[in-house]
Amino acid sequence: MSSLGTINQFVELLSKEKGIDPKVILDAVKDAVLVAARGQFHTNEELVAEMDARSGTILIFGVKKVVDPVTDPDKEISLNDAKAIDSTLEIGGEVRTPKPTESLGRISAQKAKQVILQKVREAERENIFSEYSGRVGELVTCVIKRIEGQDLIADVGKSEARIPKKEQSRLENFSVGDRVRCIIKSVEKAGKNAGVTISRAAPELVM
Repeated sequence: MSSLGTINQFVELLSKEKGIDPKVILDAVKDAVLVAARGQFHTNEELVAEMDARSGTILIFGVKKVVDPVTDPDKEISLNDAKAIDSTLEIGGEVRTPKPTESLGRISAQKAKQVILQKVREAERENIFSEYSGRVGELVTCVIKRIEGQDLIADVGKSEARIPKKEQSRLENFSVGDRVRCIIKSVEKAGKNAGVTISRAAPELVM
């Protein structure tokens, strides 16, 4: 994501790769752009980000609420001033002023990437928890994907699962690519054990 240009393809690809609702990715992109915009514009006004459906670009607006009297000029605008911009505006309405996104450049792209990856990780954890939390004790077939220290990391469907050293049989040795049958031991949404833990040592497997 090297610019704030079209993002439709980016959202679609990331959504398919991670199996996450495109809206979640798009909201992450908007949040990321706003983080970059606040750092770039150094303003106290309210900012919102929206996607132009036709061009696929992210647009940023400064937003002021129509009030009378004005107590916070950064976030509010008087009814008279608002009507000078749009005669149909009334108290409680809002005035949106487009902000230049061209100035955000590569700094924006870097911050955007960080926020997007964080949001994607959160969404992935939520998806994994929703899919596997009710399947503890179930027998699954998986493929060893890699080895991390003494732990084995396996592919379970579209997700990864961990086989900690204590959940491995001392009589077995597995290599990357091996297919194994395991029991889903636990599913955690947060913390150091976040994700799916599977076992080759669970009593259910012997049964």
